Amino acid sequence: RRFGCVGSRHRSSGPFLPTPATYGTPASAGTPEAAAVAAAAERIAVADVATSLQKHGFAVVDGALDVVVGETHDAPGGDRERTTLAETLRAELLRLASAPGVMRPNATVLVRPDGTRARLEKGHIFEAEMHVLAASEALDAPALRAVAEDRSLLTLLNVMLPSVAQTQLHHQVVKLQRNAGFGGCFPLHFDSDAKVDGRLITALTYLNPTWRDGDGGELVLYPFPLSGPIKIQPKMGRVVLFSAANMLHSVEPSVGANDRLCFTQWFFAKSLPGERQGSLTRAETKINALRNSDSSSSSSKSAWSQARALCRPELRKHLAKVVFAETWSLSIQNAHPPSAARDDALETHEKEVATIARALFGKYPEGVSLVAKVAESGTEREKEKLQVTWL
Repeated sequence: RRFGCVGSRHRSSGPFLPTPATYGTPASAGTPEAAAVAAAAERIAVADVATSLQKHGFAVVDGALDVVVGETHDAPGGDRERTTLAETLRAELLRLASAPGVMRPNATVLVRPDGTRARLEKGHIFEAEMHVLAASEALDAPALRAVAEDRSLLTLLNVMLPSVAQTQLHHQVVKLQRNAGFGGCFPLHFDSDAKVDGRLITALTYLNPTWRDGDGGELVLYPFPLSGPIKIQPKMGRVVLFSAANMLHSVEPSVGANDRLCFTQWFFAKSLPGERQGSLTRAETKINALRNSDSSSSSSKSAWSQARALCRPELRKHLAKVVFAETWSLSIQNAHPPSAARDDALETHEKEVATIARALFGKYPEGVSLVAKVAESGTEREKEKLQVTWL
């Protein structure tokens, strides 16, 4: 059942998965689909996109998937028939979504304090990972297979984005998704934790030709504290790239029976920036990160020094959870049907927010006030002084 997977295992937020091949000639090489995917990559990984990723934490690209797959053909009436990469990808994703057993409900496994586990499913969200499809299923989706195997976009991102050896993009994983509507959505979250997960960049590709205002399913990015929430429409062929570890985001509920199709590419670093801290629990790890974030006394720090400390990625994620606490709680309720597991998730969220607020407001009182002020009405110069980084 494993398709095109060799190499060591990488750590992820979910189960351990094989690392896709990083060398050799992939099965899709030389195909029209692979040529189209490579051509699209050259339209995506351009200088403006790299600059936006570094400065704002995200970039939006339209039109990159308009490249034609293969040759044009004669159509009735003498017209030339052209099939774009976006159209091809959508057709393949629809076929896989309609095949029994290929896509499974999205779910998060929660571990309670007593060690028991609870499965927290999202309503009407179905997913499949390309590298675990059966060979016959992957062969029926040559363009999606090319997206999973072709390393053009990964290589170009490495060229366009400054990085050091340990954070060079090394491999990619592709997840297919069908949002079946009827309120299907995702709560606020970060895609990865830099200490335990090697994902650096997320690229979302949308395949919804008939999407209209009011259909829902928009991606919402929270580039705090540089900007308020930004809502991005899931239009056909649109590619959205953002920091996997540091960009808070959610997906709005889809309305009615409108399917929302997309796939995610996650680009992983070769090695993790930090090692998993033994057997510490998630809450203990967070508290220790807050306590050990700065060894100097807060009383000796200026408001700007405190603000810059709070805007470092490891603390900014915690501060964002406090700032957007109510929105976060509501998004959990919207994304998951009522259940004991959802109640556990909401209770955990409330406890974490209270713990983080006490720690940050106690240690960085002036910094918290300054970050709030700059986020609400700060000048560009003031935002630059916060020294926010994304990648």
